[in-house]
Order: sequence, then structure tokens, then C-alpha cells
Amino acid sequence: MRRSLRVATWGHTDRYLRHVDSLARTEVVNGNSPALLKQDATFTVRRGLADASCYSFESVNYPGRFLRHANSRVGTAADDGSALFRQDATFCARPGVGGTGVTFESLNVPGAYLRHFESAVYIASGAGSGGFDRPQTLTADSGWTLEAPWAP
Repeated sequence: MRRSLRVATWGHTDRYLRHVDSLARTEVVNGNSPALLKQDATFTVRRGLADASCYSFESVNYPGRFLRHANSRVGTAADDGSALFRQDATFCARPGVGGTGVTFESLNVPGAYLRHFESAVYIASGAGSGGFDRPQTLTADSGWTLEAPWAP
């Protein structure tokens, strides 16, 4: 099933998760957006590569490339068949920790959630003292809604 992941953070709900240059970012997407942006903001939602009760997100315009985290940063990468890749590319849906949408928890870093920060996308637990991992904004910036796909 194809879906687009919209930011659920108040004031940013016109932004969607997209990939560009193999990195995940958020960007405003609307009906007037270029076709490439709409494709970059559309993913095939699959059963989790490492846990079928969770999810993996495959790029629509680069089949075989999945959202995955490495050193906390989220990007897209080709499935190399390793157990680590499958775990890094698997996210489990949880009720929105900020009270809205759904939160995606990293399978292999429990307590770390897919979150946006200054247009970039990371996994974060809120245990850090600043930047993308600061606890003050983690709950608000970890909510997503699965929307109709921007690209068919």
C-alpha cells in the first residue's frame, strides 16, 4: 500500500517526509508541487523487514531503497540483506506520543522515535541535551499521519 507521511506537529502539517540525495527530510507538498517531490514523498508501506508486526517504508521512485536510520540520521538505502539493515529499516507504530497521529519507534533502538527537526529526519529518544535529541520537542515532533499517496 502506498502512503505519504505527513507531519502532525501543529503549524507544520503541510510538510511531508520525503527523501532527497538519500536523506530523509520534511518539505511542504501540495497539489502544485513538482512530480519529483510528490514521488519522493510517497512510500510503499511494507511489513517490517525484521518484524512483520511493524513496518518498513520503500521508496516509490527508487524501488529496493528503504527508509533506515544510521547514527540517528534517517535516509534511504538499498537493502543489503543484512540483519542490521532489516532492523534499521523497521519501525513499529505506536500511539502518537504527543497525543496526535502515530509515532514510529525504531525496532532496534527501543524508545527512539522517527522525528523531524529543522526539516531533517532522525530517530531520537529525547535523552540528549540539545539539537534533534532534546526532550522538550520530541513528543510534538514525533507524530505522523499516513495520508493518501502523492504519487500514484
